[in-house]
Amino acid sequence: MTMMDRCAAMREAMHEPELRAKLFAGSFGMRMQAHRVLTDGRASRYPYPSQLGSRVKNPYLTSGISDNLMEFNAVIMKGSEAAVRQLQILQQIVDRQMESQERLWPLTMPPALVYKDDLDFLSYNCSRPDQKDFYHYLVGKYGIKSLLMGGVHVGYGLDKQLLEEIYHRFYQDKYRRQADFQNHLYFKLAQGFYRWQWLFTYLFGASPVATSVKDIVAPELEHQIRSLRNSKYGFTNLPNEQVDYSSLDAYINSLADYLENGTYQNFHEYFGPVCLHGRTSNLEKTINDGVQYISMRGFDTDPFSKAGISEDTLNFLELVMIYTLLTETPDDMADKVKVATKRNEQAALQEPTAQEDWMKEEGLDFVNQLEAFCEEYDAPRKYRLALKFVQRRIEDPSLTIAGQMASKMENGTMLSFGLKVANDRYLELVQSSQPLAVIAKGYSVTAQELIRAAIVLGIQVWLGHGVRFNVGDHEELLPADVDLPLEEGPQQYLLNLFPEVGN
Repeated sequence: MTMMDRCAAMREAMHEPELRAKLFAGSFGMRMQAHRVLTDGRASRYPYPSQLGSRVKNPYLTSGISDNLMEFNAVIMKGSEAAVRQLQILQQIVDRQMESQERLWPLTMPPALVYKDDLDFLSYNCSRPDQKDFYHYLVGKYGIKSLLMGGVHVGYGLDKQLLEEIYHRFYQDKYRRQADFQNHLYFKLAQGFYRWQWLFTYLFGASPVATSVKDIVAPELEHQIRSLRNSKYGFTNLPNEQVDYSSLDAYINSLADYLENGTYQNFHEYFGPVCLHGRTSNLEKTINDGVQYISMRGFDTDPFSKAGISEDTLNFLELVMIYTLLTETPDDMADKVKVATKRNEQAALQEPTAQEDWMKEEGLDFVNQLEAFCEEYDAPRKYRLALKFVQRRIEDPSLTIAGQMASKMENGTMLSFGLKVANDRYLELVQSSQPLAVIAKGYSVTAQELIRAAIVLGIQVWLGHGVRFNVGDHEELLPADVDLPLEEGPQQYLLNLFPEVGN
């Protein structure tokens, strides 16, 4: 069976109701970084909030390159709504534990005052014991300015039963092991994202440079841009240390060489736009055991979405992923990858409200293909809505995130806009009568208090039919409407349930 035949057979099989349901049932794992700033726009110099527990052990909350760069790690959830909700929960927890003069900064680029007054402080303001030496190494190699950018890393994985079904029905004769099949399939998705990265940057890029600090941040720039983070000046490895996406073997070999010869100190130094992941951070083990998901690092913080990224963005991303899954890879993909790199750079360094003719033409043509795909597979309404949302932004660049931000700059900075968004969110969350406002409609106050306490303690929490808590193999399930007196407080209640946490 040729690759074309396999792809056609797989597309046909996806019309089966059970498989079609699984097609639209991917999972997201989100990681977001956001600065703690003071209400005057300076970097916060308060210590990492001690009430948030151990930065080493907590799977949800820790810090990044600097102690004031909060890192939110949302557990893997099915669907965009649950993934976005998880980020909002984590942010509300942190908002309540910060000093009264602190705010979570809602933009990718830190305030201009940070670049003017705080770079030296931030360069070595890392006390996280497990990462301190590595972060100091990164600052020495890449400089603090590019490493300070916030943003969202989006992990995406296909439904596991769907993967098994596709392998056993269509690829078992081609790949001896399912692990090998998963490696090739997920790399296909990675190439799909890489090919269309320019469109994601155009649509969701949101890191223009404050004119008051252009000479500090990127003096070579001659005009305002769409996304510093996604350009050669942003969150990327050095120009001569880029991983090769032309094929799976090229990707593995180039990344392995950089790790082996010390170009990258470890796997976490790889800042590529899309990356293959396994159950560990060991490349050899990932390839041997099979890729589990891909992560896409190119998402700027969306200041118009409370979570920093919207459900529409994730729904569009998932639509592109499953379209790529069921579409044959072009024969000239290696050439398309080379072109994609240049196109993304062009989109990133373009004026926020500008647009090349080819961008509109190819973007709308892609939207038409995705619309036909939605019709063929009767895609749920949320994907169609996301597509309309994307179409409007392609037709009018002023509706893109960067296009909307272009009008927000005052006196050469985004300070007023950023602080207004940060203050409004802080007041809304802190003044809420609910411990976790975002889930107040479905969960009792007791459940909310326990969820918040569990996250601070580093106990994993799963929301669905009730609330599931687990530490290792130890699991406890409580109903969503649970009502308990919690006389010793929610933390102590959980420590009584999970005594191993306190050891």
